[in-house]
Parts: sequence; C-alpha cells; structure tokens
Amino acid sequence: MVIFWFLILLTVIVFVHEMGHYVIARINGVKVDVFSIGFGQELFGWNDKLGTRWKVCVIPLGGYVKFFGDANLASSLSDENIQKLDKKDLYKTFISKSLLQKFAIVFAGPLANFIFAIIVFFLIFIVNGVVKDVTVLNDVDKVVKGSPAYKSGFIKDDIIIKIDDINTNNFTDIKEIVEKNPNNELSFTIIRYGKEKILLVTPEIKEIVNSEGEKSYVGRIGISPKFQVIYENIGFLGSIKKAFLDTYIFTIKTFQGISEILLGKRSASELGGPIMIANVAGEAADKGIETFLFIMAIISINLGLINLFPIPLLDGGHLFLFVIQAVKGSPINENFLKYYSMLGLVILMGLMILVFYNDLFKLFN
Repeated sequence: MVIFWFLILLTVIVFVHEMGHYVIARINGVKVDVFSIGFGQELFGWNDKLGTRWKVCVIPLGGYVKFFGDANLASSLSDENIQKLDKKDLYKTFISKSLLQKFAIVFAGPLANFIFAIIVFFLIFIVNGVVKDVTVLNDVDKVVKGSPAYKSGFIKDDIIIKIDDINTNNFTDIKEIVEKNPNNELSFTIIRYGKEKILLVTPEIKEIVNSEGEKSYVGRIGISPKFQVIYENIGFLGSIKKAFLDTYIFTIKTFQGISEILLGKRSASELGGPIMIANVAGEAADKGIETFLFIMAIISINLGLINLFPIPLLDGGHLFLFVIQAVKGSPINENFLKYYSMLGLVILMGLMILVFYNDLFKLFN
C-alpha cells in the first residue's frame, strides 16, 4: 500500500505542475505534442483532438510537456528548421513567443503547485476548521517493531492507566516515568478490549545529546501516543486567508531549510528522495485522507519551490536564462546553452545520488 499511496501523491503533484505549463502554453498559442506523467517507455496513452499525446510512462519520478517543434532541452530550433515552418506552424512553437510569454509558460508549472497547495489547505480548513487544542492521550497509537514494548506484547489502542503504583492520566506521565527508569523493569497496567491486563517492560537506554553537546541517558520503550484534536470553524473567508498564510509559511520554512543545508548549518542527510516520500505518504494515508492531503500540499510546495531555483534544466534555470536574455537584449549563444545544460545534468544527477543514498542509509540503519 505504501507504493500505491506514493504513486497517487507523486502523480497528482506532477500532473498539477505539468498542467500549469500546458494551460498557459495553450493560452499563448503553443501547441503541445506530448503531456507525459513519468519517463521512459510508455505504459498507456491517448491522443486528443488538439494533437497532444497524453501518456503515462514506466518511471513515475516526474513528468514533462513537449512543445511543438522543440529540438532540444532549451526549446530552441535551428535556423534551417525554422525556415521549413510556415507562418501558421511557426506561431505554434514555443521559440516564436516573446520573452514575457515564455517566462509565463515556464513559471506556470511551479505556480500551479502553489495554487494547488492553497486549494488543498482551503478544503481542509473549510471542512474541518483549524486546530484549536490538542490533547495527548494515554492510548497507544504505534508500537515500534522490535522495541521493548513490542516484545512485551503491546498493541495499538492499548490504554495505559498505571505504571507500577502510579496512575497515568496522559502520555506525559508515561514518558516521564519511562525516561527515569532505563534498564529497570516496569509493570504497566493497561486496558485492552475493556479488560485490565498487566505487561512487564524494561525500557532500553537511549543516549540524548542537547544543543550544547551534553549527553544524558533516558529510557525508551518504543510506543507513540494518540492525540485528541479539537477543531474550530473559521468560515469561508477565514479558510481562504489561512490557506494563503500556511502556504506562505511552509514555503519560507522550506526555503530556510534548504538554505541552511547549502550554508552548512544543517546536515545534507536531512534531504530525502522517493523512498522517504513513499514512507511519508504511506504513514499519512494510514492516519486518514486529511493528513494525506496535507502532506500532498506540503510536497507540492516543495516541488514548486525547488523548481524555481536557478539550476539548469529546472524551470528556475530556464527563467534565469530568460532574465539574462532580456538584460542582454539578444539570444544566448548556443554553445553556452549546451554547457549550461550539461552543468544542470551533473547537478541533478548529484542530487539524485545524494537523496537515494540518504534514503537507503535511513532504510537500513
């Protein structure tokens, strides 16, 4: 099921991104030859009345739109090929458009991701409202496989009412007792299916390092709690305002996080790839459609923002070239474009290797 939810999430946000390019391209008279979800060999597809091939491909890690007449990744045509096109066909090409039109078409992809996030947030807020209060219960939500709690027989929905002779009213009480008793056997009184049961658990030792580098040792048993969430209705206008505000906040947080990694203030090991996204998508789906949609909106924001970075081959890289061309007042040299694209390929391959390494390291450690 993790793979299923991963494919749903990625397909939706990639479709939204490429649809942004497609819609603005069509508005500006550019013909779209191909609208692809994924790369590589085509799994299935169809042709519409406007001549666009819509297809789904075997490698679901992205997508693209191919404009009519495109000869390379920079969407440029040789003089020879331009001369072969009549006026009507030339008008349908991306290369024939003004810099402002090209900028709008390319920018529309990331913009669509931000608009999508705003819509998703709005739907969540208008249906459920916003979180007013969160109470941490003494109910078990998850049990880590192989942990002391798992080995002692804890299962989801167990209610912990007492540890030794101390009553536990919430998870904070449980956490405090467990942390103070590493390697000491504790007697947990729980309620399971309406009946009391006693489980003996010995917390394992966990090393904790604070911001000043000081080490301490606490107990852990490997359970997480359930939360009781109280929502407040904020109405239609309030939901719109909150949706825009949250999209802005998560965009800024994402940008700050990436900037800190680039500046060496945070570890690059925090970056994740497809495996991390798949795990997050699966966990979110287990918690319900609201959480899944929320994560989808966050990842859509991440995709939109990263695509605006001035990295060759990404949308931001093309936008950067358009700005240079506007300042320069003439087309950019073809040889420069070749090296620029090669640089982008190297950067993207390096990033892919890094995030796959991080994913695999976390998976097997």
